[in-house]
Amino acid sequence: MLALGFANRFEKGSLLWWNADYTHYQVQARIPDYDYYLFVEYDACIAGNGTRLLADMIADEADFISHPLDAGPAWYWHRFHTGIYPAGQLRASLNCISFFSRRALNHLAQRRRAMSANMDETGFWPLGEAFVASEVAAADLTFIPLARYGDVSRYSWFPPILSTGLVLPQSGHTFLHPVLDQKRYIASLLRQTHFVRHYFMRGSTLRRELSRFPGAISRRQLYRAAMLRAAERLRQVCGAP
Repeated sequence: MLALGFANRFEKGSLLWWNADYTHYQVQARIPDYDYYLFVEYDACIAGNGTRLLADMIADEADFISHPLDAGPAWYWHRFHTGIYPAGQLRASLNCISFFSRRALNHLAQRRRAMSANMDETGFWPLGEAFVASEVAAADLTFIPLARYGDVSRYSWFPPILSTGLVLPQSGHTFLHPVLDQKRYIASLLRQTHFVRHYFMRGSTLRRELSRFPGAISRRQLYRAAMLRAAERLRQVCGAP
């Protein structure tokens, strides 16, 4: 990614977690002769007829298809991006399943490289979910919501979906996220503040769910998860990402 001219910048997590769009530009650089690209992350799932889905997306002449998020003040990352995308310019999207035209990827890669060349002037490096949707809107490219093509009722950050219990519909298109194995499923439950803080209440949701996996997690792991979530909450209160 760095050799392609993209900055080694991220505000939380890791380079490719924060800049998930970087990988799209690498793919296009390696296989440049496609008109359209569809990306599906490892914990996302498309149920339905893939050939029909792509045909419908292409027929709509979309530049970008994703699941739009409300980027208003209630969005956690809103306040961090207002210096980059002010006066109503901020957009956001959940890009675990995302479709791009070639011109959209070319434009986004060019914008990332331009920002990378002047990264000292960027106080807060934009998260991929904010960068892609905001730059697509600013360039007046066609952004179509993923919901146009199927059911997105189980396409979100939480709750997770256990892969071994996944039942796919028999017709239509359904978009699912996050679909996780048992280890990642339990870790996702423990990362959620509202589950952890209620664990020790009799009959709590988390207690009932974890009882499905006897021996899979120790009390020490539970305490550690609670401590990590408390520390993260403290950072949020203090205004740190």
